Amino acid sequence: MEVAVLFVVGGAIIALVAYMRYQARQRRIQGVAALAQRVGFTFTREDVDRVVTMPFKLFAEGDRRQVELVMSGTHNERPLRIFDYWYYDESNNGQGGRSRSYHRFTCALLTLPAGCPPLRVTHEDFMTRLGGHLGLNDVEFEYDDFNRRFRVKCNEQKFAFALLDGEMMQWLLDTDTFESIEVVGPWVLLAGKQLEPAHWLELGAWLDQFHAHVPPVVYTTYPPT
Repeated sequence: MEVAVLFVVGGAIIALVAYMRYQARQRRIQGVAALAQRVGFTFTREDVDRVVTMPFKLFAEGDRRQVELVMSGTHNERPLRIFDYWYYDESNNGQGGRSRSYHRFTCALLTLPAGCPPLRVTHEDFMTRLGGHLGLNDVEFEYDDFNRRFRVKCNEQKFAFALLDGEMMQWLLDTDTFESIEVVGPWVLLAGKQLEPAHWLELGAWLDQFHAHVPPVVYTTYPPT
């Protein structure tokens, strides 16, 4: 009898958690849709333009990944998309059991008038510092505070030095609210922790400032192709 009661209680708890997740999901969808309508952007629940196939390192992470809840439009005369993105890592406990570790982001994708080599800025930590000692090629700058905070990966150091001049590095230090920034061709991808829809436009404002801090030499040396 006690076992049956436990099963019923357990089932009820599982059903309640599932219902709460469903409700939260619906509120998120409605929130993004309402925001898109308010600012004159289009909204799609699915990644109809296959943003996830764009050549960013973030979109190659994990065992499975997905872009969803995409709002797209023109912001300050530049194409802008803001969306949710997640990926998961799957692991095996050695006894036949498998588990998934999810990583969730809200991202913004802006188009610039440039043709940039791939560059990625992430945060420096113990493991990335260890990786540097193991021979992984990072770009080092003559700014110790920046080197301690961030890790920059770029195969063309000339471009890294052109983009990340003194003013850009100081601005990144002062506005460090992101998980990663990637530049590939004409695109800049900003990834941060998953945000409530009410804060999504803050990502667009951040990219406006990023655009404003791009040194002019980047546009003349790396024109769009």
